[in-house]
Amino acid sequence: MSDEQFPAYIGITDVTTQSHDQMLVEAFMEGQHSIMADEPKGFDIGDPPDLIGQSRGWTPVHYQLAGLTMCTSITITVVARDQGFAYSNLRTGIRSLIDIRGFFFDLHLQPKFEQVNFDLWLNTDESDGRIKALADESDRRCPQLGIFHLAKIPLRVRWYREQTGALAYEQRFFLDGEEPEARLLREGAALED
Repeated sequence: MSDEQFPAYIGITDVTTQSHDQMLVEAFMEGQHSIMADEPKGFDIGDPPDLIGQSRGWTPVHYQLAGLTMCTSITITVVARDQGFAYSNLRTGIRSLIDIRGFFFDLHLQPKFEQVNFDLWLNTDESDGRIKALADESDRRCPQLGIFHLAKIPLRVRWYREQTGALAYEQRFFLDGEEPEARLLREGAALED
């Protein structure tokens, strides 16, 4: 974008976007295929009534969560190499709970992540202590996890053994007292009554 010189330790990422009809946005990075983001059909924000998604691509939140899982997976690979940690096959699953009232109904509220649950499955014979060391150092070194921590998003990260499905380690960030997920389930049940 310019001829500015940054220190060698600064990584630069340039992405541009182009908005198309309705809620479709296309993102570009030099030398790569473009990606599309769109809200799902029926995602109606009111005025004008024709401003609805068409389900032509992932939502920006899907991309954000995929970015978090991919960055974490890459960081784990680097940390595992540095620690001599042996594993094969890393699989992840992630779920976010977002309060969207501020986007639609109550413009005095800021839409926010209520909680993110991030599960990882490793095929490894390493001890639980070694999994904990891998998890803690990967958390410390992952730029995307750093963004979620700086935003103080309630986050639960669970590390499982792929072979048995057993929980080996759990990390909890900004989850003091009752978890938002439990509160939201209770509120949902009360609405059904």
